[in-house]
Amino acid sequence: MRKLLFVMMALLFVLAGCNSTPSSKSEKHETLTVSAAASLTDVTKDLEKAFKKKNPNINVEFNYGGSGALRTQIEKGAPADVFMSANTKDVEQLKSSDKVKDTYDYAQNTLVLIQKEGQHYKSVRDLKQDDKLAIGEIESVPAGRYAKTYLESQNDWQFVQPHLVYAKDVREVLNYVSKGNAQLGFVYETDLYVGDAKHQGVEKVTDVQLEDPIIYRMGIVSDKDAAHKWFAFLKSDEAKEILKQYHFKV
Repeated sequence: MRKLLFVMMALLFVLAGCNSTPSSKSEKHETLTVSAAASLTDVTKDLEKAFKKKNPNINVEFNYGGSGALRTQIEKGAPADVFMSANTKDVEQLKSSDKVKDTYDYAQNTLVLIQKEGQHYKSVRDLKQDDKLAIGEIESVPAGRYAKTYLESQNDWQFVQPHLVYAKDVREVLNYVSKGNAQLGFVYETDLYVGDAKHQGVEKVTDVQLEDPIIYRMGIVSDKDAAHKWFAFLKSDEAKEILKQYHFKV
């Protein structure tokens, strides 16, 4: 009887070991948190899909916002593994305080003046008394700073003061204009598209000529292996092609 009991216990032990084998061999999932400029909302969806094909065990989570606001969050200790900015200044500010390591200029963009579809504005000088001009917050949204720089260079900054409506990011500017809450707004060229399709409800008035190009810079914030893999992926030809599809210059 004791021998039979011993054999049964041995069999149970073996079966338990067999059942645990798949879980012991299963690969550990890792979460990658990417703080990304609001103008990257659409393109990062496709970048994530391509990245996941090569890295199925890495879950990517995005935190979107104005680049300056995201920088402030990182400075205050908010979780982030990679920072994808719409400028160079905010990344360099974090790098100077040792909160960002490796950096890479992954794209360029163009600032444009937009209006609600079907309107007939030619410039900000066409704004009427009660009309509104939407721009990003100067302190936290690079597109807002670029817009101010441009308006000052054209001697239009004082003229637009009574018309200004500030937004938390370029997506909010786009929303203001498409809904008619602002007659004009400054966004990026890429915001006019959803993939290859044009964004409904708005249209471009004119390109904005700036003295310096608009450079998008990214930086590694954490020491996670996943952060370095995302960084390397953004340098790949595949990632560059995806960025091009969304009208970024690379």
